[in-house]
Amino acid sequence: MIISKKPNFIKRIKLKKFKDKYIKLYPDYLQEEIEEKLFLGYTNNNDTINQIYCFLNLVNDNINAYKAFITILEDNFDLTKKVLEVGAGTIPILAKYLIDKKVNVDIIDPIIIFDKLVDTNIIKEKFTEKTNIDKYNLIIGYNPCGATEDMIKSAIKNKKDFCIALCGCCFLPNEYKNRTPKVWHEYLFDLAKGLGKNNYEIKFIYFDSKYKIEYPIIIGKRIKK
Repeated sequence: MIISKKPNFIKRIKLKKFKDKYIKLYPDYLQEEIEEKLFLGYTNNNDTINQIYCFLNLVNDNINAYKAFITILEDNFDLTKKVLEVGAGTIPILAKYLIDKKVNVDIIDPIIIFDKLVDTNIIKEKFTEKTNIDKYNLIIGYNPCGATEDMIKSAIKNKKDFCIALCGCCFLPNEYKNRTPKVWHEYLFDLAKGLGKNNYEIKFIYFDSKYKIEYPIIIGKRIKK
């Protein structure tokens, strides 16, 4: 869903310059996405497009969900500790915003393109349950898609807090016939509750309605005893 006005002439020039200069750096399937949707406007759920708009400073803060997500992190966690962002995307805009706030964050994603945008440790590989997260206190992700389940499992196994803005994709086990975002989110919530037992507080919270994001954010916090 497009939630901004259609780009004006000046914004379209900036977008075209970006596309002409960088599109060939993207994987083929994302090149198609950019060709089809770049000039339509800022969206509620398309990270490839939204990261470009944020990178070019074409988004008002009042609809910038990455910044809203940071506010949620600040309200729920101690961001003076070490953070790992999983699924940073091609343009690690969330990490840039966090680093601008002096947050110590590393990022992991095999398709990161704009390495120089952030001065931090960049891990260009796929996150799995076996990824070493010993040195981190908080694991976060904004629409990390297929890595989501492994993030929850790994965080709880390694006694880490986590916060993940869930996407609408459905990475459910094959035995699930009803493959909807709602079922996927319920599956993840039940998974976290089951693994965390009495050691974790697990909850869903939601973005403000102005961001037009219907999907929840799952928060997992270790209970201090």
